[in-house]
Amino acid sequence: ENMFKHLTHPDAEHDARRDELVKNDPDPLDASHDDHGIALRLQEAGREVARPIFFATAIILVVFMPLFSFEGVEAKLFQPMAISIMLAIVSAVVVALVVVPALASYMFRKGIRERESFILKPLEKLYRMGLAWSLKHSRVVVGAAAVLVVLAALVVPRLGTEFVPELEEGTINLRVTLAPSSSLDTALEVAPKLEAMLMEFPEVTYALSRAGRAEIGGDPEPVNNIEIYIGLKPTSEWTSASNRYELQALFEEKLEQHPGLLFNFSQPIATRVDELLSGVRAQLAIKLFGPDLDVLAEKGQQIEAAVRTVQGTRDVAMEQIAGEAQLVVQPDRQALSRYGLAVSDVMSVVRDGLGGAAAGQIINGNERYDIYVRLAKRFREDRDAIADFRLQAPSGAWVRLGDVADVSIESGPPQVRRDDVQRRVVIQSNVQGRDMGSVVADIQDTIASEVNLPPGYSVDIGGQFENQQRAQKRLTIVVPVSLGLIALLLYFAFSSVGQALLILVNVPLAVIGGVFSLWVSGQYLSVPSSVGFITLFGVAVLNGVVMVESINQRIQDGLNVDAAVFEGAVSRLRPVLMTAITSALGLIPMLLSTGVGAEIQKPLASVIVGGLVTATFLTLFVLPVLFGRFSRAKVSDIQR
Repeated sequence: ENMFKHLTHPDAEHDARRDELVKNDPDPLDASHDDHGIALRLQEAGREVARPIFFATAIILVVFMPLFSFEGVEAKLFQPMAISIMLAIVSAVVVALVVVPALASYMFRKGIRERESFILKPLEKLYRMGLAWSLKHSRVVVGAAAVLVVLAALVVPRLGTEFVPELEEGTINLRVTLAPSSSLDTALEVAPKLEAMLMEFPEVTYALSRAGRAEIGGDPEPVNNIEIYIGLKPTSEWTSASNRYELQALFEEKLEQHPGLLFNFSQPIATRVDELLSGVRAQLAIKLFGPDLDVLAEKGQQIEAAVRTVQGTRDVAMEQIAGEAQLVVQPDRQALSRYGLAVSDVMSVVRDGLGGAAAGQIINGNERYDIYVRLAKRFREDRDAIADFRLQAPSGAWVRLGDVADVSIESGPPQVRRDDVQRRVVIQSNVQGRDMGSVVADIQDTIASEVNLPPGYSVDIGGQFENQQRAQKRLTIVVPVSLGLIALLLYFAFSSVGQALLILVNVPLAVIGGVFSLWVSGQYLSVPSSVGFITLFGVAVLNGVVMVESINQRIQDGLNVDAAVFEGAVSRLRPVLMTAITSALGLIPMLLSTGVGAEIQKPLASVIVGGLVTATFLTLFVLPVLFGRFSRAKVSDIQR
């Protein structure tokens, strides 16, 4: 753009000579009348913008550094984007400063003719009028910008927060939990019935279930868990419901014909991500820690009831902590002592009789299999048969197991889970219709007011909320550091603290549009939108660098400050608009996309597009108005 300007407009040195040389030429090609030649003009154009481009590029690279501080899921999502953008910017700078001037010297040997743009000409005319008015009414302009910044700051707490928007995968993952004592045969009997009921809906294309755990150990599930993958037609072909949440409600209503089943609706990818985050297949994992399982069960039920009352929670359920039938053998030590038996004698009989004892191996090529020997099924299928096991005392007497131990079937926990060496029980919940941040805040308040926890018991909320908090804490540290580095680079670029601060004024001006775009579109403040704000900072600072450098150049050419501000700002109208429009056009596909993953892209694109609008508009007016106030020392240095 600067080359084009130099090739179509003579500089001040040749402006007077041009009029003498081409008096009779109605359409002069300015570059062809330049005694210094086109190559020198291109060289001068490149020299003018090389320094601001270098520092602006360095600033953009610094802007993306916070993304490398991410951990976990957010790192997997956004670090590749940061790497690709940084490599692209470095390559673009090399091309712009080295390749483009070389190509231009070949393509524009005879100069170029400027044609008036039917879009830019009226815009430039309006901008001249608006800029002149703004410079005369500087207090109004600055006051209006300050009011917008304050309004944006007031809107931020109303946005709501979440980790990442929920993806629409086009598939539903239904997790059905049976009673803890249910067998594999029961699960295999129930699953086809549930599949048949789901297939009655016209939106469903297939229903595929699996019970228990897979052959590999990466998905350890008890046999009373059934996962049903439900394929769906495109949303435009749905007739029973208008969205996934309504359809899930219809599914649950129909499946409730089977009593005693616990349903949890999610999506395949979301389920795996949630499980990796907290070990629970739900968005929120409310973990209750404590030493006693009975107290954990009691207080967990109270927390479950309290969480159900919070608006925005769905699929609230406490993990099964009791209800599984267990064989309990409690030795009677007094009876054992009468026969001279030890507790280990009793336990070895139970272990070998029920579980089996290794009696040898079968070798099949490189494979080896242990041979286990245990009692026949009829001798271990009920409590009475187990109590009839025989033990031989050291005296030679034979004793029934039931005579020296209490054999019973009791209800116990399916498994005892621990985090950080502490027993815990989890109440899981999904979020619907509200942002996660406000839902978690209400859950915390509700638990604190309605559940009285004994000493030694505590509640911690994990899942996506935990990752959101981690990412936000990291950003609150890294982003200010990055802004400090940007300020340092700006000081090196302009050797002026005032002008560095002037350019940083663009950051809150850009935030205005990003905040209001989220608010108007009903989106929440999330990790993708935070990445959008980070990207926006770089673009806003870039525009400020280009404009301030342009004004400084005109002051160096001898213009007074007012004229330099006006002409410098007008000369940068086209590149600033080009930067904003091309960036916005590149993000429109992300705003309009509806495929899988679009939900993550939209907050990022909304923030950048909305921020570009305010950053561009306010940069063109606010920055020239504030230039004189922030640049007194710099102007004095230039004019010496």
